[in-house]
Amino acid sequence: MLAPACQISRSTEPVFRLLYLGNDLKLIAALREALAEPDYHLVTCSDRESAVLFLKSDIRYEVLLVDFEWRKKDGLEVARVARRLLHRKRMRIVLLVNARLSRRAFIHTKAVAAKAGVTICVLKTQDVGEVIERAIR
Repeated sequence: MLAPACQISRSTEPVFRLLYLGNDLKLIAALREALAEPDYHLVTCSDRESAVLFLKSDIRYEVLLVDFEWRKKDGLEVARVARRLLHRKRMRIVLLVNARLSRRAFIHTKAVAAKAGVTICVLKTQDVGEVIERAIR
């Protein structure tokens, strides 16, 4: 029997890929639950060196999620590295900030983050759906 001349196959490539830099296991689990594969793919990384390798690679990422609680300035340095890479210039960089931070501290963090190339700062709340929406909007 001959194979059909034309076959439509679904791509296994995710539509939207996120790189998360941090070690908040509860947040990772909530993100994995909220982001349905195959449309979304979450790549997690808990060390600076691996994150830089992922960013320097040709793997497509739409969003870099940096958990500020992870290592504070190290995360911002990874954001700076991403902004210096030509193929990451348009990538959205989201800084996830602890919701318990004072207003003054949050404003200061936003200013420092903007200088590092962060696109948006999002408060880490219990509502992961809200965090995701703000991150990928």
